[in-house]
Amino acid sequence: MKPTLEELKTACPDVSETFIDKHLKRLDERYFQSFSNRDLCRHITGLSGLTTRNPVEVISHLRRDGTLDCTVLAFDYPSEFSVITGILAGMGFSIISGDVFTYEPVVEEHSRANRRKRPARVRASEDLLKRRRIVDHFTGSVDVSFSLQTWLTQLKENMIPIIGLLERGDAESAEEAKRRVNEMVVQRLTHLNLNSTPVLYPVQMEVETEEGENTRLRVVSQDTPAFLYALSNALSLQKISIEHVKIRTIHGRIEDEIELAGMEGMRLDDPDILNRVKLSVLLSKQFTYFLDKAPDPFTALARFESLVSDILRLPDRGQWLGLLTNPRTLKDLARVLGASDFLWEDFIRLQYETLLPMFQPHTEGTLFSKPLETMPERLEETLDGADSLEEKKKRLNEFKDQEIFLIDLDGIIHPRLDFRWLAQRLTQLAEHIVSTASRLAYDHLVSKYGQPRTVGGLKSQYAIMALGKLGGAALGYASDIELLFVYSDNGRTDGKASISNAEFFNRLVKEVRQFVRAKRKGIFHLDLRLRPHGDSGPLACSLESFCRYYGPGGQAHSYERLALTRLRHIDGDTALGTRLERLRDEMVYFSGIITLQDLHDLREKQFQEKTKGGKLNAKFSPGGLVDLEYGVQILQVIHGNKIPRLRSPRIQEALEALSEAGVLSPYESEQLIGAYGFLRHLINGLRMLRGSAEDLFLPAVDADEYEHLSRRLGYVPDGPLKPAQQLRFDFETHLAAVRVFWEKHFGRDSLP
Repeated sequence: MKPTLEELKTACPDVSETFIDKHLKRLDERYFQSFSNRDLCRHITGLSGLTTRNPVEVISHLRRDGTLDCTVLAFDYPSEFSVITGILAGMGFSIISGDVFTYEPVVEEHSRANRRKRPARVRASEDLLKRRRIVDHFTGSVDVSFSLQTWLTQLKENMIPIIGLLERGDAESAEEAKRRVNEMVVQRLTHLNLNSTPVLYPVQMEVETEEGENTRLRVVSQDTPAFLYALSNALSLQKISIEHVKIRTIHGRIEDEIELAGMEGMRLDDPDILNRVKLSVLLSKQFTYFLDKAPDPFTALARFESLVSDILRLPDRGQWLGLLTNPRTLKDLARVLGASDFLWEDFIRLQYETLLPMFQPHTEGTLFSKPLETMPERLEETLDGADSLEEKKKRLNEFKDQEIFLIDLDGIIHPRLDFRWLAQRLTQLAEHIVSTASRLAYDHLVSKYGQPRTVGGLKSQYAIMALGKLGGAALGYASDIELLFVYSDNGRTDGKASISNAEFFNRLVKEVRQFVRAKRKGIFHLDLRLRPHGDSGPLACSLESFCRYYGPGGQAHSYERLALTRLRHIDGDTALGTRLERLRDEMVYFSGIITLQDLHDLREKQFQEKTKGGKLNAKFSPGGLVDLEYGVQILQVIHGNKIPRLRSPRIQEALEALSEAGVLSPYESEQLIGAYGFLRHLINGLRMLRGSAEDLFLPAVDADEYEHLSRRLGYVPDGPLKPAQQLRFDFETHLAAVRVFWEKHFGRDSLP
C-alpha cells in the first residue's frame, strides 16, 4: 500500500517535505508495492542527496540465503540501464530478479519525456527537483574470489566515474561510458571462456502495445551471462527507451517484462518497426557473446548494429538472417568488425551486401582470398574489355584493393595463418600488379615514342628490381613497395616522336607510379627513394650509373649498399636482372666498402628522429625490427664472400644460413627467428589497428588500445597475466634478445 506523506516525513526526518512529495507523485503504485517503508526511506534519502557532482548512490543488503540486494539510485540518463547492468555483469553479479523504476516527468513538461533522456547539458541553475531519477533494484549472486565487502567497494569505484560521464551530458562522454562498460563485460566473458553453442539459446519475444500506454516487451529465454546487458544494450542501440523492468529468473530460465518508449518521439505502434526492433535486438544480443573475439569490442558492436540496421531495411532481408545467426559467422564478424578502421571505412561499410554472402562458403572452411596460382589469370580477366588506359588503371586498382581486402580478412579470421602466409600472398600480389602496370605503361609509351634502342640499334632492355620488404619477399600489412628501375643502355627510341632512353624510362616509372594508386598513404605505396641519389636522382637509372653509384668510389652511403642485400629481380628482362644481382654480390659481399661506423651514425639519427617522447616503437626502439634486420644484413655482408647461401634477399634464409655456418649459435638463431616473427606480427597488428604504415608506437600500457592490440594479436587470458600484460612482457623479452645479439656481435656501444 502506498504510504502517506506524513508517514514518510516521520520515517525520513532529514529529507525535505517537498522532495518526499515529489517522490510520492512521480512513481507509480508498482513501486510502492515492491518495497517496505524502510526501503522507501533509504531510497528517498539517497535520491535526495544526488547532485551534479554526486549523481549516483549504491545501497546493498546481504540476505540470509546468501544472495545480495543491490540498489542503484541515480539521475536518469540515456542508455543508463544497459550501463548499470553491464557494470554488474562485468563484475560477476548474476541477476536473479529485479525491478527498475523511473520517475514520471514533471507536470510542467508538455510532452512525455523519455527514459534515460534529458537535455544535453544541465545548467547550474536547473532545479534538481525537476530531474527524473531512477531506482534500479536487483537481487543476485556474486561470483568472485575475494570478499563481498571488497566487491561492494569496487562496485562503487566503478559506478561513480562511469555515471559521472553520463552526467556530463555530451555525446563523447556517453560514448566513453559505454565503451568502458563494454570492456568490463568483454573481460568477464573472456574470463568465463564461453563456448559459442550454450549462449545462443532461442529468445522468445512478445510485444504488446496499447493506445496511450508504453509498449511492453516480454522476453523468455534461458539465462546466460550478461543477458540483461546484451538485451538492454541492443535496445539502446535501436534508440529505445526503457521505462520499467521486471526481472524474474526461475531455475535458470528468465522471464522479463520491459516497458519501452521510443526516443525522440519515435512511435512503437507500427508493426514493421516493432518487427525490425525485435530482430535487431535478437541479433545484437547474440552478437554480444562473441565480442571477446573482437580486438575493439565496442566498435565491433556499433558496426554490427549499423550493418543489421541497413540489412533489415532491405525487402529480401530473410536471406541474411541465417548468416547473422550462424555462430561461426558471428565470431568471424566480431574479429573483422573490431579489427581495423581502414577496412571498415573503405571496404566493409560500403560492400557489406557483397561481403556477407561470402561468409556462407567460408563457414564450410574455405578462405576468402583466391588461390595464388589463379591470380595472373584473374587479373587478365579483370582487364579484358577495358577500352582505355584509364579504364585499365581503374580495374587494376580495384582488383588490387579487393585482393588486399580478402587477404587481410583471412589474416584476421584465421590465427593459424601467420605473417609468412600474409607475406607470401602480398608479395606475389605486388609482383603481379607491378608487372602488369609496367607492361601496360611500356606498351603505351612505345605506341607514342617507339622502342628504346641502343646506339647500335639493338633493343634496350630494362629490369625492375625489388628492395626492402618486397625484395625480401616479406611484405606485411601496409608495407611500401620499394622498387628500382634499371635500363641497359643509353640511346633513343625509334618512333617519329623520338626521345632519349633516359627520358623514355623515366616516363615509364612515372606511368607505373600513377598506375598503382595507394588507397591510403603507405598501403601498397610505390617507394623509389632507394634509387641512386634518392629523390634528387632520375626515376630510372642506367646500368652504367648503377655501377658507378654503388661500386668502389661511388657516392652511395653504406646504408644504401647494405640495402642491396635485399635486391631481387621481379620483372623485365631476366638476363639484365640476373646481371644486376651478380653485380650486387660483387659490390656488397666482395668489395669491403660498407663502413660500420656510417651505419651506426645513421641508426643513431634514426633513433633520435623516430622515437621522440620516450614512447616505445616496434621498429625503431633499440632492439626493434630495424636492429634485427640491420644486424642480420651486416653479418651477411661480413661472411657472404665465403658462404654463398648468405647472399639471399630473404631474411629467414639468411638466419638459417648463419646458424648452419656457426656464425650464430642454435640458441641465438632460435631467439632471433622468434623475435623476427613476433615483431612482424606486432607491426602488422599495429598497422591493421590504425590503418597507418607509419605509426608504429605502442600505446600506453593502461590504454584501451593496448588491450585491443593484444586481442588483435591473439593473446587470451592466461594465468595471472592479462592479454595486454602478456604482450608487454613478450615485447620487452624479444627486444632484449635482439639487443643481446647486437652487443655480442658488434659491441656494447653499437646500439643507440
